[in-house]
Amino acid sequence: MTSQKENLFQQGVKYFNNGYFFEAHDTFEELWLDEREESKVFYQGLVQLSTGFYHLVMKNLKGAESQLTKGLQKLSKYEPKYENIDVSELIRQVKTCLERIRETGNGGFHRELIQLIPKLTAGVN
Repeated sequence: MTSQKENLFQQGVKYFNNGYFFEAHDTFEELWLDEREESKVFYQGLVQLSTGFYHLVMKNLKGAESQLTKGLQKLSKYEPKYENIDVSELIRQVKTCLERIRETGNGGFHRELIQLIPKLTAGVN
């Protein structure tokens, strides 16, 4: 990864981890659209997770479920670790969040769903 892409990726991680999912989406999307290598689908998965968690924050549980599911499908190809992200742990946490979203249904919104949003963390080398 070039230093420019690395800086952009780190900015996207920072946005994501601080709950700025709209900005994280835009940053990861820029990487995704420019990528021609194996990372393309990884970035697309991060775009979809960012979109899903944006929907969750905006109380659109159906949209959150849809985008998070798509993002998980894309990221599963990158386990256990990719671009210094612990993808296996991320997937585990997103699945937990998805289960709670499905339990809650569109009939209600619970503050604890927001607390289940994972962080993008570095994996063990």
